[in-house]
Amino acid sequence: MTPRPPVSVVMPFAGDWAAAVAALNALRAIELMPGDELLVADNAGVASPVPGVSVVPVPGERSPARARNAGAAAARNDWLLFLDADCIPPPWLLGAYFSREIGDRVGALAGEVVPVSDGRTLAQRYAARRNFLGQRAHFDHRFRPRAAAANLLVRRAAFDSLGGFYEGVRAAEDTDFTWRLQEAGWRLELRPEAVVEHAYRATLAELRRQWRGYAAGRAWLARRYDAFVPEPAAKRALSRGLARSRGAGKGEYGVVAEPLRTGDRARFAALDSLLGFEELAGLVLSNRPERATDAAARVVLVAERFPARDDPFVDFARSVEAARVEAAGRPAVVDLDAARELDVRYREDDGAAARTLALGRLLLRHPLRCALDLGRRRDGQPTLAALAPAVLRLSADADPRLHALGGEEAQRTAERLAALAGRQLER
Repeated sequence: MTPRPPVSVVMPFAGDWAAAVAALNALRAIELMPGDELLVADNAGVASPVPGVSVVPVPGERSPARARNAGAAAARNDWLLFLDADCIPPPWLLGAYFSREIGDRVGALAGEVVPVSDGRTLAQRYAARRNFLGQRAHFDHRFRPRAAAANLLVRRAAFDSLGGFYEGVRAAEDTDFTWRLQEAGWRLELRPEAVVEHAYRATLAELRRQWRGYAAGRAWLARRYDAFVPEPAAKRALSRGLARSRGAGKGEYGVVAEPLRTGDRARFAALDSLLGFEELAGLVLSNRPERATDAAARVVLVAERFPARDDPFVDFARSVEAARVEAAGRPAVVDLDAARELDVRYREDDGAAARTLALGRLLLRHPLRCALDLGRRRDGQPTLAALAPAVLRLSADADPRLHALGGEEAQRTAERLAALAGRQLER
């Protein structure tokens, strides 16, 4: 048998000291071969190096995407295993990934994720029964196969070709990564034998907050991918019921589940309803993480997909002092350094609630401008509601210079923003 290649195991981390100790111990249980390395990408500043594990400090944005990207940048191997800090890997995990041949065009392998079997709280038992991170069900996704980055082996060449995970989002960055991976011509495959256990949220408050985040992420994906429409919770619940009627004793994703405790069936049904309402709330929220108070910009640059790798306008944007970029969305291949350095606001991040509130304020302030915009908008251009948050930001700036970056679409959007905000567009 051909020896497997060395692997860099990257664990993003943002917990407390006790969680850091548990994460480090979990990593050290993995059986290694010469050349393998273990890295904790510490987004909280609490982890301390231990023998055999390197700690990579990750300042700035606290997100799994930022931590994974920082860990990958510090890793030295051609294979990267992303493993969440709340996962418990078996010693043989790396060997299981390479137990079968991997094709040259396979960009990522998704290892299975099963729930820890000793869930004590109602939230843990519910999540374990539903097993939201089960990879097999993700591969059956009706839009396109996807994978959770909780247990994901990625070829370095594929990772670098995409520019890594998108930062600046709250959720669904791993689904987006695996969709972009496939769009770029790489294959995504399932490795069910490379299995880890996952500890789900312990409290209902944490579960509800997580559910809202998941829904905000799905709404963001719908704004990025025209053909994707989030599936309602009621439909998913019906599918679960049909699956259970066909296979008693199995969880939602085919994982053998523990017997239900007395009363749990009714409690789980009630939680399905509660989380359905949380989902409705999450679907209208923005996928942008909280940030400090915005600083006024002296120059506003309007772009479409930005900042793309090798885009000549990236260097121009970097050269402009106190600039903000108003962009339609992120490019397929992102210039990660530029995205971190520049202040970029994406229309795709704004949820329905933010757009509706901004539109209402804009209509009250400038009804005539809004009416005139109806005549300016052409088919395929963003709606007035989609532009409204950017218009309010532009209106709050102290007489900024406004420029379009790129082609005809960016020019047309810049013209509409300038007219709506009462600003002058510089040519």
